[in-house]
Order: sequence, then C-alpha cells, then structure tokens
Amino acid sequence: MKKFLAMLMTVAMLFALVACGNNTTTNNGTGNNGNTGTGDDTSTATGEPIKVGLFGPMSGTNAAVGISQEEGVMLAVKEINAAGGINGRPIEIISEDDENDATTAVSVVNKLINSDEVVALIGSVNSSVTLAAMEVTQDVGIPHLTAISSGASITTSGYDYIVRGQASDLLQAEAVVNYAIDAGYEKIGLMYQNDDYGGGARDVILEIMADKGLELAADEAFEATAADVTPQLQNVKAAGCDCLIMWCMYQPGATIANQAAQLGMGDLQLLGGGGLTNAQLYELGGENVVGVVNSQTFLAGADAVNDFSAAFIENFEAEYGDTADSNNAMSYDTMYILAEGLQYCLDTYGELTSDGIMEGMKSIKDMDLATGTITVDENGDAVRDSILMVRLVEGGGYELVQ
Repeated sequence: MKKFLAMLMTVAMLFALVACGNNTTTNNGTGNNGNTGTGDDTSTATGEPIKVGLFGPMSGTNAAVGISQEEGVMLAVKEINAAGGINGRPIEIISEDDENDATTAVSVVNKLINSDEVVALIGSVNSSVTLAAMEVTQDVGIPHLTAISSGASITTSGYDYIVRGQASDLLQAEAVVNYAIDAGYEKIGLMYQNDDYGGGARDVILEIMADKGLELAADEAFEATAADVTPQLQNVKAAGCDCLIMWCMYQPGATIANQAAQLGMGDLQLLGGGGLTNAQLYELGGENVVGVVNSQTFLAGADAVNDFSAAFIENFEAEYGDTADSNNAMSYDTMYILAEGLQYCLDTYGELTSDGIMEGMKSIKDMDLATGTITVDENGDAVRDSILMVRLVEGGGYELVQ
C-alpha cells in the first residue's frame, strides 16, 4: 500500500503540469442524466473498469454542493486512472441526481447497485439523505462513503459499511463552541435546521456546553426550507444573545443573516458548521454574511498542510479554473480513501469484495490527503489532526481565524 500511495502522490504532484497544457475540463460525471465517465479520456488504465456510484443533489437548492462533490471525485479519478488505475483497471464513475431527497436517494442507490452493478457508492450531501441511503447499503452489504454529510448518527449508529470523509459534527460542533467561549461570548444562542444534520449537532452542542457548566441562551429550531425565520430570531434577540450558532446549510444561513439584519441584529456574531461554506452564501447574503465564522476541514488560501494538499490546490485550479472549496477537497480525499480500499482488497484477496474494501479503508493510518493527515477509525470516521475556523470576508473569500 505504501508503494501505491507514493505512486499516487507523484502523479498528483505532477498532474498540474499536464492539466496546464489542456484547458478543457474533462468532468465526465453527468449529474442527473445517469451516463458514465472515467474522468479521463486518455486513461493509461485499460483493464476491466471498476464501477463506482456517485449520488448527490445536482439540482435544487443544494445543487452547488452536489456539483462540488462531483468535481472533487472526478479530479481524483482522473489522476488515479492516469497513474494506471487500480492494478491496471480504470475507475468508472456513474453519477445520479438524488435531488436532496431521501426517497429519491433510495431509488437511485438501488439503481446503481442492481442495474449498474457498482462495487461501492459515494454520497450524499444532506445527512438525512445519506442516512436513508445507508439503510439500503447496509442491507445489501456494499461499501458506502459520504464525503460531506457530518451528522454524528452516521457513524455512531452501528452501520458496518460506511466511511465518512467529512469531519463529524462531534468534532465540528466542539470546535465552534470552543471558539465562541474563547472569544468571550457569554450568551450563546442556537438556531438549527430541524433534521438529522441540525438536530444531531444540537445534541452535541448541548452536551459540550453542559460539560462546561453552560446553557444556551436561546435554542430555536426551523425548517430548512423556511422562507421566514423572524420568529426564531426575535426570540434570540429577546434572550440578549451576543453570538448565534446557526447549524444549517448555506441557503438558510443566508436567510438567517438577511433577516437578522432587517431586525436590527446586524452586529450579532454569526457562527456555524461546515454546511455554510459555499460561494452561494455570499451571493445570497452579501454584506450580511461578511464576518460569519464557521468550522472547516480545508482552506485553499491557507498554507497547504502537506505536499499532497498543495498539489491538489494547484491541480484543481488548472482543471476547473477556480479555487477549490472544502467540499471539493473532502470529495477528492474520499475518492482517494476508496481507491486505497480497492487497492488493498485486490492486493490482499485477489478480487473485489465488500468486506475486503472496507477492511482496506479502515486500515488507513496517517495518510496525507488534501484536508490533512487522515486516519480512518473503527466507526468509519476520517479523523484529522485539526479543525479549522474560517471567517467570510468582503468579496466572498475566507480567512483563517484559528
């Protein structure tokens, strides 16, 4: 495995030289049309393809994150295939749109498993959608990775076939609460979207604060699709909160920030988790979201944490003409985690089996990837050496604050 990792790192670090000579983006994942692509038309891997399913929201309110997931996965696949694939076998991605809907996700996952005969799946974005899909992957016993879902229950509910590239809310929520306390805020409020993602984080936040002898000054749930959260914000204002943790995706985060400003709460410090990190947060919130601080696993503008991360940042910009965000990076890393499991399984057992792939992924220790040095624990969580805290600045960029 060490030889395999060294080979992939060499390819990743040199890949930008190739990409710079070809300005055409070769993202062959097709989102909602179900067609397939290897991510590289000139792959040096020529054996029987290894089919991997990819599902996420390629349409609707969370489409920006679904597209980020696909971009990261496809760049990793392109690099891996250019390096000869897995024992000469190219990885082939079959991509489906789950519309950010649990029922749709179950349908496309069944299609990917039964019709397309994939050996593993990557998806989805929202924790509730991922949990619904996990019922299927657990039942049939097929490796399932989520690059972005952070809900604690994903890896604490006894599922055997899940690996997560994202940092768990157990880690992110602790980092956010600690930041608020260290910054001197005394009346901490919480608004959370009323689903597995928001509710799971709320449980973690309450536990962390209780351990510190603290209580939330305001504790408000809202529906993720709500257009009006002023009742909850008025409760936050009445409680005299000096900061507000909002555990939600970027669209409701912008709604909270905009309506807080309308209520004269523009000076309220807004904090949150990784679900806020998306270019559309600034597009939707403008000046009202400048200064928002949230947890994150990756920041392209910060010093690269290792050579692999530096190569990823350069390769991504060459491939897509844009700066990578954390969802791109976590998805890229997740594909490399799966590749390690595939390589391990073929080297150890001579064929691809679900248990062998899982064994390989859970054997990963101190693996340098784009978002840090990764160890996959017994529950399937990719544990990193640090969680970043970043601040949104004018123009929509981010700066490292911790």
